[in-house]
Amino acid sequence: MTIAEQDGATALAREDEWLWGWDPTPGIVSVWAEHDGRALVWRRIPGLERPVREEARFRPFLLLADLGDLAHLGARLCEEGATGWDGPGVVAVRELAGPGRLRYLASTRSSRELERAVLAGAATRLGRTVARLGELDGEDVLQLPPEEQYLVATGRTYFRGLTFDDLHRLQFDLETTGLHASRDRVFLVAVRDNRGLERTLDIAEGGLEGAKAEADLIRRLAALIRERDPDVIENHNLHGFDLPFLARRAQLLGVPLALGRAGAPGLRQRPAARGYGPWRMDGPEGGAGDTATRERTGRWVVPRRLELHPSWCDVNLDFTEAVIRHDTLHVDMKMRGGSLILVTGGGMIVDADSLTTRYADISIHPPAEPDTPVRLRIHLAGRMRYGYIEAR
Repeated sequence: MTIAEQDGATALAREDEWLWGWDPTPGIVSVWAEHDGRALVWRRIPGLERPVREEARFRPFLLLADLGDLAHLGARLCEEGATGWDGPGVVAVRELAGPGRLRYLASTRSSRELERAVLAGAATRLGRTVARLGELDGEDVLQLPPEEQYLVATGRTYFRGLTFDDLHRLQFDLETTGLHASRDRVFLVAVRDNRGLERTLDIAEGGLEGAKAEADLIRRLAALIRERDPDVIENHNLHGFDLPFLARRAQLLGVPLALGRAGAPGLRQRPAARGYGPWRMDGPEGGAGDTATRERTGRWVVPRRLELHPSWCDVNLDFTEAVIRHDTLHVDMKMRGGSLILVTGGGMIVDADSLTTRYADISIHPPAEPDTPVRLRIHLAGRMRYGYIEAR
């Protein structure tokens, strides 16, 4: 092999590590990680019917453009690998190679502790209270969900060495009396998996009536999913409708929705979006289908990107007192039902040319002063169904 061939093989191996991870551990099908660095890992082992559960630890981290917001830590901020760098209350820092803006990896024993340290420094720098990392510039800080932090930190990856049929996959589909989880109900659930299960759960099977019958149906569904213990739950619109609708009905009926492997009663919910770059607004907490309002008013920091993915929810964005750092706001929309109200100020333009609508009305008023310099262009893209948009 020539030197050029060796260099080429080394580059390919490095790119494979970037794509597939560098830890060879096979068979990972599930990960649940906590903010304090604990992780539960489930792996499929050849010859075993059920996956094995392993306990692991990782060091939670943030990626930062600079260390200014951590300078107030003084001696508790040190270089990774230095004496005492992994001690309690210490934030360790490693400078990353490459041209990227996020060049510092800051880690500690608890991601909550690390967030508090960054927010305290940012509050001092900005001269105001900063309650969440989402208020900071998305290009200056990135925090992955705990499970992704664990995988990135360890170099592990899902499904290494597994074929598609090796995974235990389960599908379910709800039949409901309507789209509003606050007043409609589940009356039928079809369930199947790739291990031979095909079953239909009917609300009438238990011999009960009304709310008790629906609660019994949800309990039977949860028990069946726990019994089958799938690696993956599949559904045509799982996160957009079926799962939030089911979670909301279970909440209203007082039924713990224990579907997963983590062991805690009920469905544990938390944001799954990558980092804090784009802000995201979804439907009402606990279930798509409830009429509710999500809003940003007063003094709020306008991000570069905003994801609007609610169902049957009203979204109000008031820009009149907002802090505007960038000249363009990209709004990625996947809205169904409800409304989007944009209250704009001088020098703001709303552009909906890239938005696809179906059974939706758009009313965008032209700027009151056409000659005013543009200080914010709000670019709407994606789709809107069954609702209306108004820019005032």
